[in-house]
Amino acid sequence: MAVHLYGVMRAGASLPNEVGGRQGAPARLVEDGALVAIVSDVDIDARPRRDDLLAHAHLLEAVAEQNTVIPMQFGIALPDDQEVRQRLLQDQRESLAHLLETFDGLEQVTVQAFHHEEAILKEALRRNPELAAARSVTQALPVDAAQSEQVELGRAVAAALEDLEEQDRVGILERLCPHAVDVTEHDSRGAHEVMHAAFLVKRGERPAFDAAVAELRRDHEERLRIRYVGPQPPYAFLEAASAGDLAWA
Repeated sequence: MAVHLYGVMRAGASLPNEVGGRQGAPARLVEDGALVAIVSDVDIDARPRRDDLLAHAHLLEAVAEQNTVIPMQFGIALPDDQEVRQRLLQDQRESLAHLLETFDGLEQVTVQAFHHEEAILKEALRRNPELAAARSVTQALPVDAAQSEQVELGRAVAAALEDLEEQDRVGILERLCPHAVDVTEHDSRGAHEVMHAAFLVKRGERPAFDAAVAELRRDHEERLRIRYVGPQPPYAFLEAASAGDLAWA
């Protein structure tokens, strides 16, 4: 057996009762001074499964509801509780204390927005009548004769869709950023994805952020699908830090 690491909190913080750890084992706390590590016992020889990854994430999200937690990367394990105290809570005490102070009372929420393909195409054509007219003309031409026109039209439509995507991205940020203390966006986005951003929110002010997301959904339900996840530990806002095989998420 070994000890799987989830994250670190200040001493005195408690664990939620309803959430377990990897391999169905109960989560527990290892304390050293002003810090506690969230751990569970794990069979180190067992191959990690998707359920283990989900258990790791769900536990941290449940903890983040009420406590400031510095998350660890999935899959990090130490031989026993004494090693947890020595290698994590003692050797990393200064950096952990700094991170806990930095993120005190803050939590991450993640927002993704996607365009409904058919609806956003209609909107692009409505805003650009010349594209709609060119599309009608091209559709009336024989297939062989229309090839070059179709290529040019496709480029013009793609540009119009990109403009709408940027307008909606900026509009979403303008609505949500006033309710957050920081935001970071993912550079790469998938098909029809308008925005993928993590927001750092004060725990007591998350209801206002929730309401802003709900309002966005109501105002743009015809052309936008919004995925909203949280609260989470501040994954996207942690500076890369490691000590050997110990690394924050």
